[in-house]
Amino acid sequence: MLGTSNSSLGIVIDANVAVWTVLPAIAQIDVFERVTHWQESGVPLWAPTHWTAEAVSAIRRAIYARVIGTERGLQAIDDLFALEVELLPMETHRCQSALAWAGRVNQSRAYDGVYLALAEELGAEFWTADRRLANAAQQAGVTWAHWIGEAAAGE
Repeated sequence: MLGTSNSSLGIVIDANVAVWTVLPAIAQIDVFERVTHWQESGVPLWAPTHWTAEAVSAIRRAIYARVIGTERGLQAIDDLFALEVELLPMETHRCQSALAWAGRVNQSRAYDGVYLALAEELGAEFWTADRRLANAAQQAGVTWAHWIGEAAAGE
């Protein structure tokens, strides 16, 4: 599916998109409206199971840096689960595809490759808060990978 435009049957979001949604205080851009639009439109949101650990770790970093308090962090976790992102398991074929994707986007780790593998498998768009990842995917010919700032800019 490399280089094809995936339909909006669903959207794979990375952990940072979710964290920026539930904790606007740490967001580089406002993504709440975009995510709310997806939800109100009935667009399913998907992520691999490691998404939860990544999101909770980002919330913990915000607490550790004293950007938010513990109570706000606990509320953010509740808000995270209220997003109703369907988590899909880390299966052998997804992990193998993630390894290949990490190579295609020239990353030493495969975390982000899992998101790309999942989006490719589901025929979904992939939205990330990582501009470098979106750019690398687009340079690899992926038209269905987007930086969430595109949405904020009205694109």
